[in-house]
Amino acid sequence: AWALQGAGQRAGDIAYAPASLTPDAQTPAIAAPWMPLRLDASDDTTLADLTAAVAQEIATADSKPGFPDDLRLRDPSLGTLQTPAIAITEGPATIPGAVIMAALDHNGTCHLHIDRARLDDAAISLLTARLSAMLTRAANCVPDTFTMQALCTLPKAERLLQVQTWNATQAAYDPALTLHRAFEQQAEETPDATALVFEDTELTYAELNARANRAALALQEAGVGRNVNVGLCLRRSPDLLIGALAILKAGGAYVPLDPDHPADRLAHIMGDSGARVLLAHGATQENLPETDARLILLDQIDQTGEAANIDGGAGADDLAYLIYTSGSTGKPKGVMVEHRNVANFFRGMDDCVDRSAGSVWLAVTSISFDISVLELFYTLARGFKLVVTGSENRAAVSNGPISASGEPMDFSVYFWGNDDGPGPKKYQLLLDAARYADANGFAAVWTPERHFHAFGGPYPNPAVSGAAIAAVTQNIAVRAGSIVAPLHHPARIAEDWAVIDNLTDGRVGLAFASGWHPDDFVLRPENTPPNNKPALYDAMDKARALWRGEAVEFPTQSGEMLPVKTLPRPVSDELECWVTTAGNPQTWREAGEKGAHILTHLLGQSIDEVADKIALYHDALRGAGHDPANHKVTVMLHSFIADSREKARDIAREPMKNYLRSAAGLIKQYAWAFPAFKKPEGVKSPFEMDLGTLGEDEMEAILDFAFERYFEDSGLFGTVADGVARAEQLKRIGVTEIACLIDYGIAPETVMDGMDLIKQVMDTANAPATLADDDFSLAAQIIRHEVTHLQCTPSMARILTQNDEARMALRHVRQLLIGGEAFPTDLARDLRSATKARIDNMYGPTETTIWSAHQQVDPGARGHTVPIGQPIANTQAYILDDTGNPAPIGVAGELCLGGDGVTRGYWHRDELTAERFVPDPFAGGSARLYRTGDLARWTASGTLDFLGRDDFQVKIRGQRIELGEIEEAMKHVAGVTEAVVVPLTSATGDTRLAGYFTGTAPEDGLRAQLQSHLPEAMVPADLMQLDAMPLTPNKKIDRKSLPAPVRKAKPAARTTTQTTGLESRIAAVWSTVLGVQQIAPEDNFFDLGGHSLLAVQAHRDIRKALDATTLSITDIFRFPVLRDLARHLEGGGTDPTPPEREETTEARAATMSKRRAMRAGRERQLS
Repeated sequence: AWALQGAGQRAGDIAYAPASLTPDAQTPAIAAPWMPLRLDASDDTTLADLTAAVAQEIATADSKPGFPDDLRLRDPSLGTLQTPAIAITEGPATIPGAVIMAALDHNGTCHLHIDRARLDDAAISLLTARLSAMLTRAANCVPDTFTMQALCTLPKAERLLQVQTWNATQAAYDPALTLHRAFEQQAEETPDATALVFEDTELTYAELNARANRAALALQEAGVGRNVNVGLCLRRSPDLLIGALAILKAGGAYVPLDPDHPADRLAHIMGDSGARVLLAHGATQENLPETDARLILLDQIDQTGEAANIDGGAGADDLAYLIYTSGSTGKPKGVMVEHRNVANFFRGMDDCVDRSAGSVWLAVTSISFDISVLELFYTLARGFKLVVTGSENRAAVSNGPISASGEPMDFSVYFWGNDDGPGPKKYQLLLDAARYADANGFAAVWTPERHFHAFGGPYPNPAVSGAAIAAVTQNIAVRAGSIVAPLHHPARIAEDWAVIDNLTDGRVGLAFASGWHPDDFVLRPENTPPNNKPALYDAMDKARALWRGEAVEFPTQSGEMLPVKTLPRPVSDELECWVTTAGNPQTWREAGEKGAHILTHLLGQSIDEVADKIALYHDALRGAGHDPANHKVTVMLHSFIADSREKARDIAREPMKNYLRSAAGLIKQYAWAFPAFKKPEGVKSPFEMDLGTLGEDEMEAILDFAFERYFEDSGLFGTVADGVARAEQLKRIGVTEIACLIDYGIAPETVMDGMDLIKQVMDTANAPATLADDDFSLAAQIIRHEVTHLQCTPSMARILTQNDEARMALRHVRQLLIGGEAFPTDLARDLRSATKARIDNMYGPTETTIWSAHQQVDPGARGHTVPIGQPIANTQAYILDDTGNPAPIGVAGELCLGGDGVTRGYWHRDELTAERFVPDPFAGGSARLYRTGDLARWTASGTLDFLGRDDFQVKIRGQRIELGEIEEAMKHVAGVTEAVVVPLTSATGDTRLAGYFTGTAPEDGLRAQLQSHLPEAMVPADLMQLDAMPLTPNKKIDRKSLPAPVRKAKPAARTTTQTTGLESRIAAVWSTVLGVQQIAPEDNFFDLGGHSLLAVQAHRDIRKALDATTLSITDIFRFPVLRDLARHLEGGGTDPTPPEREETTEARAATMSKRRAMRAGRERQLS
């Protein structure tokens, strides 16, 4: 009974392990360690009957030998045999997988064993309290009459927790403060502040109030007053606010009508609402339905001049608006919302919304959607500057690339080791560039640490070079980029850099690295890899402590520990630290946990990959209690800017190739220790690549290829415009500083000549946003007006995250309110990676006045959807079972809402009102509850989890399935941007699932991924790719408009072209090198995951397999398509297939699937 109570069921299984199932030491465990014990009871079942039934079940179980441990393997149709959460054992046996195990010993004592990894302390306390209460009742009852319902009554403390403690939301407010009067008070307080912006029009609070007053006079003359409903059919513009406020001031209630809705819907609303007046525009007259209401055109009312506030007499209990929502009968139904409801809502939002001075709210929601009340009226009652977006065609997400976002980006100068021969000129570029950077607004100068190699050799100690920079600069930060911490005693690090900190008056920063080259560790052999990583963090921690003036203990020769405090004392209180990483995701996480900045580069990792790692880093920062807004991500880029792209390419080519050649020399000897290139798939040792056998022509081809790739994708090269574009690209992923590597072989005088152009890049990238005057897209509006607040549905938020300009714009936003539908956690993570804003999940039906609960999104949110949190001010939330009693905490039930937000009900729908608005048994008196029809549950911590609705839970072949789980699984497949799963009834009457998705994922690849993660019954029978999800006018996914799934016959082959014998032999080599099967003639080596090092291996293996001695490495790059390479080897052609060649759908799908497989393999290798 206790187990069933915790599951909210009256029938179910627990795991039972009788002593007979416990194997002895000589007998192998061929049987499962448990067998199911079935419990089945109703509320009326007596304790006596229940006890007898359980005894019979135990007797039956004791007489059975158990089931084979490998039963699922013998009969896959059984699916997964999950261990029940609750288990009972006789003796000390254990049942793997059980959450709670009750072990009965020989003297009748029961010991509870609880998996604390799956239950927290609060949940354990609740469960044990229930068990204690149940045992007490059972011991003091008459078993023949004591029912299951009485036995499972919640403990008093648990009931009070739900009914009172978590619903103690009382907050003072003035229910008589009408919506329009709240605006008038703000207008009196800040008359000259900007109230409203629409495209190129601005109105102050005083101007907006005056216009609304004049319009209200005209409405009163038309008969508008208390208890008069007025249709409001205006497009988004200042007049929409003026009209709504005018209706309210005149004493009426506005009835929102969207001009873009079908005329029959508008006609129904006008007729059903009994609206006697219709306020519209001349431009929208053609959209208006036939009506007997008096038509008033707002654009024909004289709104000029001063006008006193109008008091139409509306009070707390009068309607503010009558808003129509979809009805089960197919006709919209009107919800009556009173002024007192809105006043309470405003009070609740005061606890949820950041109202700092200078706040700007972007309003994007249709007035026919009730959350517009927050955007349009709460904002104006609280002093916001309100930016109203125009109609859909003018309020696009973005209108294309934005050349400069207005987001800041630091630029610094980075040195690596261009050796100009012995003498003072060796460091001339260092000093000249440092002076230039110091005088021209750059953030820092970075110098590295390198030993025993010409590659970086001029910089064996960044403290020495840093001191030289300190002597010739006044403003710029002096940083080690990087100091190889395992090669130094932490005290020396603190001492050396404290000197520089004093010389610079606190302008020091250190990037800590674990080491570049194995030979370096002759300086401290004890820290040779793999000991270098732990030594890095130990040295960084101790240097930080010493910097703060703390005593740190170090061992003396005798082994005793000596506390040390270093001198000189630095100027800065804290040592600003970076962790240098070449791309290992684990290092990014560790840097976040340490609260350090990041220094990285783009050698061996793409910008997209860096974006993913920044998201990991930010999550780690938050998890450790740090704010990502206070931490930096610095990316080192090889840099050269010229007045033309080709000039920059010509000047940078040979120096960059020589730089890479030096790197390749290190790779030949120490590939596994050098972090700049990725390890090839399938290669267990660097020596298997045998790079030392490359000829000069082959090396030149690789270097040319590498230079072109780096020039195009990974450096700060080209013109000023190219540099700005790269900076904006990096801003979007969260990079905060570009460290311009300038000394990689270009002549010093040429480098210095180019510094002015790098400065132009810096100045342009940090200039105010440049927007077209007629760009009123969401991205442009956010940037132009420095929007701080945005409210939207998850569906709209998903669209924003999928647009580069919108993602960039979201970095300006301070708070995001997401609501209107379930908020998927994957979207929350995506938003978190795009913006530093506080993100709140909002929940509430129209019937309880907009939002009734809210939850600030936890960066580490788990599960399928974000919790909906706690009720807002003067609101109560109850999770009720089928009997109308509070469901046990953790058990799903219907979410019912009470309090001051509960509206009057449905307009002229008394029967429906009585059905959905019921007496509140917990508050008593005339208080009512609204039955939402939503499924939810309380967590042990007092948070509400939204679980969907009854119709979003289905059973397939007896298995209860949450559609959200399948949708979440689909969204986690690469290439899927949105997913919806719906149940459909087939012609034979059985229920099957149809999955709809947007994105580039191939159907076969998606199905394979789902089959690998979900039970068979949860894999949709049909998968259908859509260009976009259908949305309702309120931007929610319109499930009713999803098309019927179309089943397609699977093609027998990807293409009709078969591989030739030579193509097959080359493909066999590619398969081995790339780890990809079924390579087709039209496949491209690099599209399948190949890169320069794998090309070397493929070249070598093809020459060996085909005895193709004339094949050069250049040919692999010239002919990356399998068919073209085969033709070239056959001597049948020398022109490669143009890259624009169209692929079949099947070929494209397979190629994308293989790319993902290769990328996943590389990520696993990096981690």
